[in-house]
Amino acid sequence: MVPVRQDKRPQELRLSAKAAKDGKVVQRLLGIALILDGRGRSEAASLVGLDPQNLARAVQHYNADGIAGLKDRTSPGRPPKLTREQSAELKRMILAGPEDRDNGCPEYKVRHIVDLVKDKWGIGISPETVRTRLHAMKLVPLVCRPRHHEADPVAQAAFKAKFPEVLAKIKRDHPEAKHIEVWVQDESRVGQKGKVGRRWAEKGSNPTTLVHGGFKSVWLFGAFCAERDVGAALVVEEVSTAAMNAHLAIIAQTVLPHNHAAVVVDGAGFHAQSNELVVPANMTLVTLPAHSPELNPAEGVWKFLKNGELMHRLYRTVNEIIGRCCSAWNSLAHEIGRIRSLCSYPWLMGKPASV
Repeated sequence: MVPVRQDKRPQELRLSAKAAKDGKVVQRLLGIALILDGRGRSEAASLVGLDPQNLARAVQHYNADGIAGLKDRTSPGRPPKLTREQSAELKRMILAGPEDRDNGCPEYKVRHIVDLVKDKWGIGISPETVRTRLHAMKLVPLVCRPRHHEADPVAQAAFKAKFPEVLAKIKRDHPEAKHIEVWVQDESRVGQKGKVGRRWAEKGSNPTTLVHGGFKSVWLFGAFCAERDVGAALVVEEVSTAAMNAHLAIIAQTVLPHNHAAVVVDGAGFHAQSNELVVPANMTLVTLPAHSPELNPAEGVWKFLKNGELMHRLYRTVNEIIGRCCSAWNSLAHEIGRIRSLCSYPWLMGKPASV
């Protein structure tokens, strides 16, 4: 039997066990305390729920390093096959994607990354190792947001960078306003061909949900002010300048008295290009660059609603669609902080735009 170091009394070890947060360390401390009390190794191990061999190893570690030696030691494992520099380069390559998407694979899958490492550095790694490395790189597969092929990244970056100047000009043009409220406006179709999303189901099963094959739909007009955490909505059966005028009037009524609203809209014909558009006196429209829905936070609100209140719905009439849109909007409007969370793009909130 290996003798136990005598620099601490059994009661001191029990007090240390009481303060310890690691259950295994507690067992080992109590087992060693029992040995110091004169109990045999097997008896002490049985009393604290340890294997005698485990307690013997704990005694050896305690003799060498004291109480600190009783903590489990992480095995260093095999050294990584990829160096830190190679891992960094691999991450850059994965984020950039395949060089020839037209004739090769459109996006990297695990098997492609295995081949990539083999071709680039002559190192063979398993798919399991690739998944481990991807996790360590904080890379996960995410669904891509569509981007229009004619979108101009330079124009989008310039719009975000100059947005504070736009607000400053609006403020100069309207000295009577105490504050400039920033609103974003958009509209989304909701119809019988509704959103199908995820649901909890047995592993390996193929869950289904009822959908309607019809074409009836309505348009949900929405506007959002992240700073005030408020919105203004309108549900209509078709988009038109008249519908936009009605929505702008609703927004105007929601703007606080003595304030002025800068309303960010896209360049649709019934928005900024119609001669019949009536813009209320307490607002100024700010038009987004062409083909830039990703700059409009309202897109995130539509995604939130269609993956929530508007998901897995069966509509038989237009009135049912309108009723569900109104219900979903009211739920959104009454959830404190939701609009602010979805619409607080930094460049809209007066923070520097990321290029």
